[in-house]
Amino acid sequence: MKIEKMIIYGFGKHENRTIDLQDQMALFYGPNEAGKTTMQQFIVQILFGFPSRKGAQLRYEPKNGGKYGGQLHVTDPQYGEVVIERIKGKSAGDVTVWFADGRRGAEAELKQLLRNYDRSSFEAIFSFSIHELQGLDALSETELSRTLLASGTTGIDAVTRLESQLEKEMSLLFKKGGRNPEMNMRAEELRDIEGQLKEYKQRTELYSPYLERLQEIHVRLTSIEAEETEAEQELKKISKWQQAAPLIADQHALTEQLNKLGQVQFPLDGKRQMDRLIDKLSEAKAAVDHLTQQLNSLPPIERADPAVELENLLNRESDWHHLSRQLNDKREERLKLSESREETLALLGLSEQQAMAIDVSLSNEEQLLKRLQELDVEEEDERFRLRNRQDAKDRLSQTEKELTAFLAGEPTGKDRLAAEEWPAISAELAEAKAAEKFQTNNGGNNRMVNYALIVLGLIIAGYGMSQSMVLLIVAGLAAIGAAAWLFFNTAKPGELSGRYQTVLKNYAGKESEYQTITKKVAEFDHQLDGLMAKRDAIKNEIATYSIGDFQRPAKAAYQKMLQNIGLQPDTSRTMVLELFEKLRNVHAGHARLQRLKHEIGLLEDQQQGWLKKAEVACGKELAISELMPSLRSELSLRRQQQEKYAKIKEQQSTLQQESSRLAAFQQQLENEQQVLLDYAQAKDAFDFYGAADAWERKQQLEKEMNLVSGQLKTMDEIDLPKEWQPDDAPLAVSRLEEHLAALKTERNGLLAEQADKQQVTRNLLSDSSYEEKLQLFEEKKAEFADLAKQWSINKAIIEAVNRTMNELKEKKLPAVLTQAQHYFNKLTAGAYHGLTMNMDGYFEAERKDGIYFQIAELSQATKEQAYLALRLSLAVSMKESHPFPLIMDDAFVHFDRSRLQQMINLVTELQKDHQFIYFTCHEGMQEAWPNAQIIKVANTERSVHS
Repeated sequence: MKIEKMIIYGFGKHENRTIDLQDQMALFYGPNEAGKTTMQQFIVQILFGFPSRKGAQLRYEPKNGGKYGGQLHVTDPQYGEVVIERIKGKSAGDVTVWFADGRRGAEAELKQLLRNYDRSSFEAIFSFSIHELQGLDALSETELSRTLLASGTTGIDAVTRLESQLEKEMSLLFKKGGRNPEMNMRAEELRDIEGQLKEYKQRTELYSPYLERLQEIHVRLTSIEAEETEAEQELKKISKWQQAAPLIADQHALTEQLNKLGQVQFPLDGKRQMDRLIDKLSEAKAAVDHLTQQLNSLPPIERADPAVELENLLNRESDWHHLSRQLNDKREERLKLSESREETLALLGLSEQQAMAIDVSLSNEEQLLKRLQELDVEEEDERFRLRNRQDAKDRLSQTEKELTAFLAGEPTGKDRLAAEEWPAISAELAEAKAAEKFQTNNGGNNRMVNYALIVLGLIIAGYGMSQSMVLLIVAGLAAIGAAAWLFFNTAKPGELSGRYQTVLKNYAGKESEYQTITKKVAEFDHQLDGLMAKRDAIKNEIATYSIGDFQRPAKAAYQKMLQNIGLQPDTSRTMVLELFEKLRNVHAGHARLQRLKHEIGLLEDQQQGWLKKAEVACGKELAISELMPSLRSELSLRRQQQEKYAKIKEQQSTLQQESSRLAAFQQQLENEQQVLLDYAQAKDAFDFYGAADAWERKQQLEKEMNLVSGQLKTMDEIDLPKEWQPDDAPLAVSRLEEHLAALKTERNGLLAEQADKQQVTRNLLSDSSYEEKLQLFEEKKAEFADLAKQWSINKAIIEAVNRTMNELKEKKLPAVLTQAQHYFNKLTAGAYHGLTMNMDGYFEAERKDGIYFQIAELSQATKEQAYLALRLSLAVSMKESHPFPLIMDDAFVHFDRSRLQQMINLVTELQKDHQFIYFTCHEGMQEAWPNAQIIKVANTERSVHS
């Protein structure tokens, strides 16, 4: 992702600015307070959102109002050209994302564009400053290695901070042998409360024996149930044995017994249900009686006066403080405005009446600004004309110097004369040579000579045309003409004229010499004509710039404008604008003072209204300065009364609800008991148990009858003594039934005793002081358990952090460390071969002589080089998954010239694939980085005429 353009609507001190980032390396330069950090935060906050107003980070909202936010135009390898706009809206701002295909998105699409990175992850890898590097010198070896590890692995920085925070929290929770940690304090409190509980227990001497007796009763009831079960099983065995007697006799006997019992019905498992209902009814009645006693023992209390008006006033305490602050602020503002107005009037040397009489309307200011702009344009035109005239004079002087130097090499008169005569002579020479050939050769060769002469002439003329040499063209044409003349006027042998003989004697063999002279003269004349034409053009240009006096209409209009508004015509333009601004401030201050006077009166009336309401709510006179403390004190007193009343009412309500619930439960139990009695057709519990016995007997007889019927065909073995006689069985059954009846009687007595003992123990536990102390003990135990749980969770998280760090060291760090070693070697100019991690998990630097140094042993600048090498290596390793630009804030200021050059060379190499944005206040960085795009932050501020 590359940031192509920044459009700032309003962000901190920057407003209505557009900055194009053309190169892969953009260097923002400006002195302190110029707004570099504001620019850097603009990029980060547009991408990841404005911080909350309650957070520690600045929001950079424009102080003078206006639109808050801006745009970033970026180019992404996956999404193409994208425009990100974030303006004021919800806490993080309203964001809109425009894609190249016309789609429009919001926060979700921006997260996809940012690869689901948040601000902390982005700043941990792709954005760092000098403050991080300055802190390296103060770190221990462990902390320094941890910091380097964080710079080389994604997310380890946040994990490291979490581990340190958890260790600090654990030391605040528990420390062996400590007193102040919370768990140590809670343990001491638990020991004290436990001692007090032991004292309460010693007072309740009856409680422990009763508990032991209840435990014995429970054990005995369990034993009785087991004995009953065993007896019933024994009865079953005896019945089974009786079936071994003559089956017919048994069948008749069982039939007689069943006939005697008649028609009997009984609910399923009714005996056990009745036992359970009797037990629960006893407990419910005892609990109802106890709750009735507690209700009667509650003290009466009156309801406290309502505190609604006090609460309403205190709920609006922020309004009261806001009102007070407004009143104080407006009073201070009125005082400051008065002082500022007097100071401004004194500076202007005017009275208030004189200053108010001057018209500083926007129309006058607009006209004045228009005249200033016209004057600026007029002066710039004058300077442009003077610069052009001086430049033309300089060029004329240079041209004349060149002309003088050129004339020094002018050809001699002899050379010029030879050059002028050579075209005619060359033609005659060609004719003479042709005539001579015709004279010396046979007549049969004349035609061949003519053809050769024509070919020679064509070659010379063609060469002259290709070289743009007029003399050669003329010579070639002359040769062709001579060939034609010889063809028609062939001379006879021995008749060569004297003219041809003279030409051949004087010029034969000197053709190249005369051609050179001719070429030299032609070239000199051509260059001389060019220099003369250039000199004449420059003189005409100077004459154009020098014609007439330059008129100054804009200056005259400006001076006339000053006279019209009552100012001196020679007043400085800067002073005029400043005077306009100060007079306007005087006018605005006067109007603001009038408004403040009215607003202060309204606020004072509101304050008195508050005071009257508070006095009515409290029923007494109050002071304005102590209004809210008095209201809180009165409210606290009334709330205590209300809480006491509410607590007793709550106890009463709770007891009544519990009593109602128990009564309903008792009624339900009685209804269930009556249902059982109705079903069994019994009057009371005694008849019910009799019916139960009859029902059990009937069931037993029916079972025996079924057995007899089933055993008429087959008989199983009987597990009873072989020597038993039929008469022994009734005796055994009677004995077992008597035993069961005794067990039943014993169980009923134990149940009654158990209910009585349980009621007594509940009464012993109803002591409110013991309950409160026990409740306090449980609360402290719960608090201690929560703290212990929190300590255990923190301990587990720390262990997980250590495992995470070890995993990151094993998986992520090696690939990043290999590239970082290469970068570290470059940055140190080969002084160190690279970075390694020893067996103890500490970073070491290997010098070129093979000696290893711990990071803490290195100089500050070398530590920073190691840190930057790891940071850049991590960013390069994430190019495909997270192609973000790298933002640096004065990260190289500690480097000397050599180290700085190595750093610049590395960044220059990386900027082919990565965009770098560097912020600095050091002017020398501009010269050290000649190929970077220099952006002067101070020049982006609003100018006077903007």
